[in-house]
Amino acid sequence: MPPGDEPDSLTAQRWVVQELVTEQILAHEAEAAGMENVDRLVEQVIADVAVEEDDIRAYYERNRDLFLRPEVRLITHFVADDAKTAQSLAKRLAGAESPGSGGEPLDVRRGELAGPLEDALFGAQEGKVVGPIETEHGFHVARLESVIPQFVAPYEDVRTVIEEDLLVAARERAFDEWLDGRRQELATIEPQFEHPAHPIHGIPSHRH
Repeated sequence: MPPGDEPDSLTAQRWVVQELVTEQILAHEAEAAGMENVDRLVEQVIADVAVEEDDIRAYYERNRDLFLRPEVRLITHFVADDAKTAQSLAKRLAGAESPGSGGEPLDVRRGELAGPLEDALFGAQEGKVVGPIETEHGFHVARLESVIPQFVAPYEDVRTVIEEDLLVAARERAFDEWLDGRRQELATIEPQFEHPAHPIHGIPSHRH
């Protein structure tokens, strides 16, 4: 390890002691509650934590950009091995004909393709044919069938996901607050060992 990269011994000691104290407190509390393991204790502490509907709605309104769905272009797509075949496919597509089997209906978003092919598809109007455009995979021909503009997902579609995320965060906060309270009750922190970012860090002396 290069000089200067060694962890500060006092800082490391604070973190190690913090972990050991936490383990002891959890074990003590689980035993006091008559529980076989700490997982059951955690479940009990967070059992009544819930997220209010107003909080879920408020999060959605504050973060609508997180639920923005990109524009989607629906295309009928062919790849030919040679330019002549590709040109024939393009003519038939332009005439609203079906070139036969082999065409793939695709939902395309920006960033899923690359280069001239993507630029052409996202510069075309509905019903227009793009190509032939040569890439390493062959000669591409596509007809733009329709465009779904970008939109913000409705609240009803994302509400469950938001609730789950907020509930996880709320449970973590509730457990941390409970654990902090138990540390203050069961341990005395020596001031010289308090961690600047976490006042509860330090070397404790237990009292039961």
